[in-house]
Amino acid sequence: RSIVQSVKKINCFILSFVILFVTAFTVSLKIDADTITMGIITEPGTRETGISIRESASTSSAKVTTLHDGTQVTVLGSKVNGWYKISFPTASGTKIGYILENYLTLFNYNNNPTFEEQLAQFPQEYHASLIALHEKYPNWIFRADKLNITFQQALALEDYENVRLIDGSYASLRSLRKGCYDWPTNSWITYEGGWYGASRELIAYYMDPRNFLDENNIFMYMKQIYDSSSQTLQGVSEILKGTFLDTTVADVNDEFFGKTYSEVILAAAERSFVNPYIIASTIIQEQGPNGATLGKGTLYNGVTVYNFMHWKATGKTDADIINNGAAYAYNNGWTTPSKSIIGGATMYSSGYLFRGQDTYFYKNYDFVGTNINFAFASHQYAQNAADSYSSAKKLAKMYVGKNNVALTFTIPVYKDNSLPTQISPYPEKSDKLNNYYFKDIQTYGLTPNYERFTYEYSMTVNGDSGIYIELLDGTEFVSELTHNLKQGDNVVNLIVKSQTGFTNTYKVNVHATTACKLTVTTNKAELPKPTVLKGDTNGDNKISLSDLSNLRLHLLGKVALKGDSLVGADTNNDGKVSLSDLSNIRLHLLGKISLN
Repeated sequence: RSIVQSVKKINCFILSFVILFVTAFTVSLKIDADTITMGIITEPGTRETGISIRESASTSSAKVTTLHDGTQVTVLGSKVNGWYKISFPTASGTKIGYILENYLTLFNYNNNPTFEEQLAQFPQEYHASLIALHEKYPNWIFRADKLNITFQQALALEDYENVRLIDGSYASLRSLRKGCYDWPTNSWITYEGGWYGASRELIAYYMDPRNFLDENNIFMYMKQIYDSSSQTLQGVSEILKGTFLDTTVADVNDEFFGKTYSEVILAAAERSFVNPYIIASTIIQEQGPNGATLGKGTLYNGVTVYNFMHWKATGKTDADIINNGAAYAYNNGWTTPSKSIIGGATMYSSGYLFRGQDTYFYKNYDFVGTNINFAFASHQYAQNAADSYSSAKKLAKMYVGKNNVALTFTIPVYKDNSLPTQISPYPEKSDKLNNYYFKDIQTYGLTPNYERFTYEYSMTVNGDSGIYIELLDGTEFVSELTHNLKQGDNVVNLIVKSQTGFTNTYKVNVHATTACKLTVTTNKAELPKPTVLKGDTNGDNKISLSDLSNLRLHLLGKVALKGDSLVGADTNNDGKVSLSDLSNIRLHLLGKISLN
């Protein structure tokens, strides 16, 4: 990944109409004509509400589909009686329909071969937003960074224990996954003073580029290299205005004594090759507008040290955070403000930019690299799921409205164009829980035994069979209750909906020795009883020391009982294989009990 890139100015025509609202996420068409009229749906409600597209120019006409706020369409011809005829792509191909004029903001898109080359590298669902940005900022360059990981794989890496946190009081934004919620006590696990594990859906929102391809949010994808032609001392001063760094350096031992902190940061940019606006924004984000202990200087081993970027400032308590951050500053000789700022910027450059993590997004969501064995998500700056978003907000005010500035944006494209069909929404803020888990799943021969955070299982059936599910309070089972299995391999999906309305899928791979029926039930008594001899783990239709040995090895993980052997090992019909079953076989062999 090259750090220094040449920027080629892109010529284009001026918008003929002002774009009033742009948060597009649908598809645009390849433009063959020089100029084409396009429109962006500006429905004043939510994205979920949407606008009905009709078969003809009448509200009584049949509905073709529903398009949502921010969708870009192609306008076909002139307005007739307050309606526009439009075309828009769908999964099944381009469709035609009619929309009322007051729901559409028009603009002219002017074909530009250079921009078309850029656009061709992106999936179509990115096109609408990028076209709108290009029309307003013709000198911006967009690069598609094609990742070696799918969206689902990347989300699984981030949706793990406390990898991603959120600072918020709404239960609907929090996760109940392992490491984030203590299920035995029904209590939240908190981190560093009120931070909680971020929900899978919140993480997906921040990982989905379609949410941020507008002029205020795209800066999370801006290349962070220093460019003296567009990054100025005045720009740095604007970021620092009103903060604790809106002043001069007061440390007489500092080489920048008497100079402004804006000058220090610009010098740090020149020495580290990092955009000075990134340096300034990072410091303010870490220190807050009024400054924190490590930014104002703290004693360590009798020496005052500074750590403006909070390098290695981690721990469970505030005291631990300050002590660890001060120790790191002391070991690096950051004994004056400028040494800390310049040293921190240099570490930022070598630790992130030169590693390929050269945007706010990649700094926090480490999906760079092309090697299939690359350790994705192993080097991430912040646990805060929203860090890239909030950092970009500070940067945006330096560039929004400046049409003549040439900037380059590296925007991730997940492997196999694997983004969800619908844009990943921001979860509704409420006290509802993301409790999309089963309390229990039981059936004869289920491998492995049910565990809340294990989402794939297998089993073998020889005839009609059933799966018992037990739901948590406030959840709902939303998949099929009856499955007609073909002989051979089948997949049964058990889908549970949480209080928040999101779902989780548990996959059961079912091998059927004959065509039969499988029923999902919440009544354990309805489970069909197996015909396998209880205690028979080797299929010889008798119970012996060999069966006891098989079950012992299974529990030790030395062998894996499957099919009828696993069913036979479940001696107490609780849908699980445990030490109780081992004890039952032993007692049966001793004549103490009879299993059948």
